[in-house]
Amino acid sequence: MRPILIQLGEFAIPSYGFMLVVSFLAAIIFARRAAKKFDISTDTIDSMAFYLMLGVIIGGRILYVIFHWSQYAHDVVGIIRIWEGGMMFFGGFLGALVASILFLKKHNLPVLQIGDLVAPAIGLGEFFTRIGCFLNGCCFGTPSTLPWALQFPEECVAGNSPVAQFRLHPTQLYASLFGLMLFFFLRNRLYKKHNTGEVFALYLVFSGIFRFGIDFIRFYEDSANLWVNQIIALGTAIAGIVIFLRSRQKTN
Repeated sequence: MRPILIQLGEFAIPSYGFMLVVSFLAAIIFARRAAKKFDISTDTIDSMAFYLMLGVIIGGRILYVIFHWSQYAHDVVGIIRIWEGGMMFFGGFLGALVASILFLKKHNLPVLQIGDLVAPAIGLGEFFTRIGCFLNGCCFGTPSTLPWALQFPEECVAGNSPVAQFRLHPTQLYASLFGLMLFFFLRNRLYKKHNTGEVFALYLVFSGIFRFGIDFIRFYEDSANLWVNQIIALGTAIAGIVIFLRSRQKTN
C-alpha cells in the first residue's frame, strides 16, 4: 500500500493516477494491434480512445462523488483531483459506453464489432487500474480471517476507515486478477471465429456476475452503494446475455 509512488521534494506521483495512465496506454496498445488484424483503422481506435477516456473519468467520478458526497461537501475543489483516487467502476463503464456509442454512431462505425475488439482491452485496463486501487488503499474489502487478508496502513483510505483495525479482504487484487484472466479469455475468443457482438457480450456477462459477487465482501459505509452497484451489475450481465443470444440468432 503506497498512495504516493514517487516523492521528490514537493513533486509527487500518486500511485492511482500513475496506474490509471498505464491502464489506458495498455488498453490502447492492445486495441490498436487487434484493429490491424481485423482491418479496422488504428485512427478509429485512437480517436475513440479519447472519448472513451473522458467517459471513464467523468462517469466514474460523478457516480463516486454522488455516493461519497460527505467527502466533498466542504472540499468541492477536491472533486477534480481524480489522481487521488475515488472512481466507481460502473460509473466509468457506463460513461465510456455512452461516449463510445455516440462516437461510433456519429462516424457510422459498427458498434458491436468495435465492442468485440475493445472488450479484452477493458479487462487488461482493469488489471492495471485495480493495482492502483490497491496501492492507494481504496476499494477495499470487509474484515476477514483468511491468511491473505491484509491490514492497511494509516496513510491510505482503508487505514482511516471504520474497519481499519481489522485484516481485510484485498478485493482490489481479486478484481485485478479477474481482469487479467478475463483479458486472456476474451483475447482468445476474439482471435477465433466468433459471431459479431459475442466477445463484447461475454465481457458484460462475466464482469457483471463477478462484480455482483465480489460486492458481498467489499466494504461500503452506506448499504445504498452496495445495492446500486449490484443492480447495475445484474443489468450488465442480463444485457450481455441478450446480446449474446441475438448474435447467435443472427448467425442461425
